Amino acid sequence: MEEGVMYAELRLPPAPDLVQQGSCCHGPQCLENLSSGLQALQGSCQFCPAGWLWHAGRCYYFSSAKRNWEQSKEDCCSREAQLVIIQANSTLAFLTRVSHKDIFHVGLKLSSFRSEWKWLDGTTLKGLFPIQRTTSSYMACGRVSGSGLSGGQCGEVHGWVCEKSAVTLQWLQSSPPAFVWGNTTYTCAGPW
Repeated sequence: MEEGVMYAELRLPPAPDLVQQGSCCHGPQCLENLSSGLQALQGSCQFCPAGWLWHAGRCYYFSSAKRNWEQSKEDCCSREAQLVIIQANSTLAFLTRVSHKDIFHVGLKLSSFRSEWKWLDGTTLKGLFPIQRTTSSYMACGRVSGSGLSGGQCGEVHGWVCEKSAVTLQWLQSSPPAFVWGNTTYTCAGPW
Protein backbone atom coordinates (compact mmCIF):
# COMPACT_ATOMS: atom_id res chain seq x y z
CA MET A 1 0.00 0.00 0.00
CA GLU A 2 1.38 3.42 -0.95
CA GLU A 3 1.77 5.98 1.81
CA GLY A 4 -1.11 8.47 1.89
CA VAL A 5 -3.38 6.35 -0.36
CA MET A 6 -6.61 5.00 1.11
CA TYR A 7 -8.17 1.78 -0.17
CA ALA A 8 -11.65 0.29 0.25
CA GLU A 9 -13.04 2.69 2.83
CA LEU A 10 -11.99 6.16 3.85
CA ARG A 11 -10.10 6.08 7.15
CA LEU A 12 -8.49 8.99 8.87
CA PRO A 13 -4.95 8.64 10.19
CA PRO A 14 -4.77 8.08 13.94
CA ALA A 15 -5.62 11.04 16.11
CA PRO A 16 -6.72 11.00 19.74
CA ASP A 17 -10.45 10.61 20.29
CA LEU A 18 -11.54 12.16 17.01
CA VAL A 19 -15.16 11.78 16.04
CA GLN A 20 -15.01 9.87 12.76
CA GLN A 21 -18.69 9.58 12.07
CA GLY A 22 -20.88 11.41 9.62
CA SER A 23 -19.84 12.51 6.19
CA CYS A 24 -18.43 15.64 4.66
CA CYS A 25 -19.86 17.44 1.73
CA HIS A 26 -18.15 18.94 -1.28
CA GLY A 27 -20.22 22.02 -1.98
CA PRO A 28 -21.70 25.15 -0.45
CA GLN A 29 -24.90 23.42 0.74
CA CYS A 30 -23.27 21.94 3.85
CA LEU A 31 -24.93 22.44 7.21
CA GLU A 32 -23.80 22.32 10.81
CA ASN A 33 -24.24 19.09 12.78
CA LEU A 34 -23.62 19.87 16.45
CA SER A 35 -24.72 16.52 17.85
CA SER A 36 -22.03 14.48 16.08
CA GLY A 37 -19.12 16.84 16.71
CA LEU A 38 -18.72 17.33 12.95
CA GLN A 39 -18.98 20.59 11.04
CA ALA A 40 -18.91 20.57 7.24
CA LEU A 41 -18.53 23.79 5.28
CA GLN A 42 -17.66 24.39 1.63
CA GLY A 43 -15.37 21.45 0.97
CA SER A 44 -13.93 21.08 4.47
CA CYS A 45 -14.89 19.31 7.67
CA GLN A 46 -14.11 20.17 11.25
CA PHE A 47 -13.94 17.41 13.84
CA CYS A 48 -14.08 17.49 17.62
CA PRO A 49 -13.10 14.70 20.00
CA ALA A 50 -15.84 12.25 20.96
CA GLY A 51 -18.04 13.75 23.67
CA TRP A 52 -17.11 17.37 22.81
CA LEU A 53 -19.42 19.95 21.22
CA TRP A 54 -18.51 22.04 18.18
CA HIS A 55 -19.13 25.82 18.09
CA ALA A 56 -17.56 28.34 15.68
CA GLY A 57 -14.43 26.31 14.91
CA ARG A 58 -13.77 25.40 18.54
CA CYS A 59 -14.45 22.21 20.53
CA TYR A 60 -15.98 22.36 24.02
CA TYR A 61 -15.99 19.69 26.71
CA PHE A 62 -18.60 20.04 29.47
CA SER A 63 -17.60 17.83 32.40
CA SER A 64 -20.09 15.69 34.25
CA ALA A 65 -17.73 15.40 37.25
CA LYS A 66 -17.27 18.21 39.76
CA ARG A 67 -13.93 19.62 40.92
CA ASN A 68 -12.50 22.88 42.22
CA TRP A 69 -11.17 25.48 39.79
CA GLU A 70 -7.49 24.42 39.95
CA GLN A 71 -8.35 20.73 39.46
CA SER A 72 -10.62 21.71 36.55
CA LYS A 73 -7.75 23.63 34.96
CA GLU A 74 -5.47 20.59 35.35
CA ASP A 75 -8.07 18.28 33.79
CA CYS A 76 -8.30 20.52 30.72
CA CYS A 77 -4.50 20.44 30.38
CA SER A 78 -4.59 16.63 30.50
CA ARG A 79 -7.02 16.79 27.54
CA GLU A 80 -4.61 19.05 25.59
CA ALA A 81 -7.06 21.92 26.10
CA GLN A 82 -7.64 24.81 28.50
CA LEU A 83 -10.49 26.13 30.60
CA VAL A 84 -12.68 28.12 28.22
CA ILE A 85 -11.81 31.76 27.56
CA ILE A 86 -14.82 33.77 26.46
CA GLN A 87 -13.97 36.37 23.81
CA ALA A 88 -17.30 36.89 22.06
CA ASN A 89 -20.96 37.32 22.99
CA SER A 90 -21.82 34.37 20.72
CA THR A 91 -19.53 32.11 22.78
CA LEU A 92 -21.11 33.29 26.02
CA ALA A 93 -24.58 32.68 24.55
CA PHE A 94 -23.54 29.14 23.48
CA LEU A 95 -22.11 28.35 26.92
CA THR A 96 -25.14 29.67 28.82
CA ARG A 97 -27.51 27.75 26.53
CA VAL A 98 -25.65 24.45 27.04
CA SER A 99 -25.05 25.06 30.78
CA HIS A 100 -28.74 25.68 31.43
CA LYS A 101 -29.04 25.43 35.26
CA ASP A 102 -25.67 23.77 35.89
CA ILE A 103 -22.58 25.75 36.94
CA PHE A 104 -19.22 25.27 35.16
CA HIS A 105 -15.77 26.69 35.89
CA VAL A 106 -14.25 28.86 33.12
CA GLY A 107 -10.72 30.22 32.60
CA LEU A 108 -11.26 33.45 34.54
CA LYS A 109 -9.69 34.38 37.88
CA LEU A 110 -9.54 37.45 40.08
CA SER A 111 -5.98 38.78 40.27
CA SER A 112 -4.98 39.20 43.91
CA PHE A 113 -2.57 42.04 43.13
CA ARG A 114 -4.80 44.46 41.24
CA SER A 115 -8.24 43.04 41.90
CA GLU A 116 -8.80 42.59 38.16
CA TRP A 117 -10.57 39.68 36.53
CA LYS A 118 -8.14 38.00 34.11
CA TRP A 119 -8.54 35.20 31.59
CA LEU A 120 -5.94 32.43 31.51
CA ASP A 121 -4.36 34.04 28.44
CA GLY A 122 -3.58 37.16 30.53
CA THR A 123 -6.25 39.45 29.05
CA THR A 124 -8.53 41.37 31.42
CA LEU A 125 -12.28 41.05 31.52
CA LYS A 126 -12.73 44.81 30.85
CA GLY A 127 -16.47 44.77 31.51
CA LEU A 128 -17.21 43.07 28.19
CA PHE A 129 -19.07 40.36 30.08
CA PRO A 130 -20.13 41.67 33.49
CA ILE A 131 -19.66 39.39 36.49
CA GLN A 132 -23.07 38.84 38.04
CA ARG A 133 -21.93 37.80 41.52
CA THR A 134 -18.64 38.25 43.25
CA THR A 135 -17.15 37.09 46.48
CA SER A 136 -15.22 39.13 49.02
CA SER A 137 -12.37 36.63 48.83
CA TYR A 138 -9.31 37.40 46.72
CA MET A 139 -9.47 33.71 45.63
CA ALA A 140 -12.38 34.26 43.26
CA CYS A 141 -12.77 32.33 40.01
CA GLY A 142 -15.12 32.61 37.06
CA ARG A 143 -17.97 30.31 36.16
CA VAL A 144 -20.78 30.16 33.68
CA SER A 145 -24.36 28.94 33.99
CA GLY A 146 -27.67 29.51 32.27
CA SER A 147 -27.86 32.90 33.97
CA GLY A 148 -24.51 34.09 32.56
CA LEU A 149 -20.99 34.73 33.80
CA SER A 150 -20.41 34.93 37.54
CA GLY A 151 -17.68 34.71 40.16
CA GLY A 152 -17.31 32.62 43.26
CA GLN A 153 -14.87 30.78 45.52
CA CYS A 154 -12.14 28.91 43.59
CA GLY A 155 -12.37 26.03 46.08
CA GLU A 156 -16.05 25.31 45.35
CA VAL A 157 -16.67 22.19 43.29
CA HIS A 158 -18.53 22.53 39.99
CA GLY A 159 -18.34 21.14 36.50
CA TRP A 160 -15.94 22.79 34.06
CA VAL A 161 -15.69 23.64 30.36
CA CYS A 162 -12.52 22.91 28.37
CA GLU A 163 -11.89 24.29 24.88
CA LYS A 164 -9.53 23.65 21.96
CA SER A 165 -9.47 24.16 18.21
CA ALA A 166 -11.37 21.77 15.97
CA VAL A 167 -9.36 19.60 13.57
CA THR A 168 -9.99 20.61 9.94
CA LEU A 169 -9.93 18.38 6.86
CA GLN A 170 -9.86 20.19 3.51
CA TRP A 171 -11.35 18.28 0.56
CA LEU A 172 -9.54 18.69 -2.74
CA GLN A 173 -11.36 18.80 -6.06
CA SER A 174 -9.46 15.99 -7.69
CA SER A 175 -9.93 12.63 -9.28
CA PRO A 176 -9.69 10.34 -7.39
CA PRO A 177 -11.08 12.25 -4.38
CA ALA A 178 -8.51 13.45 -1.83
CA PHE A 179 -8.31 15.52 1.31
CA VAL A 180 -5.62 17.37 3.26
CA TRP A 181 -5.13 16.85 6.98
CA GLY A 182 -2.28 18.82 8.47
CA ASN A 183 0.52 18.82 5.90
CA THR A 184 -0.39 15.47 4.33
CA THR A 185 -2.61 14.76 1.31
CA TYR A 186 -4.63 11.53 1.45
CA THR A 187 -6.11 10.04 -1.71
CA CYS A 188 -9.22 7.87 -1.74
CA ALA A 189 -8.69 4.90 -4.03
CA GLY A 190 -11.30 2.41 -5.14
CA PRO A 191 -13.73 1.56 -7.93
CA TRP A 192 -15.54 4.73 -8.93
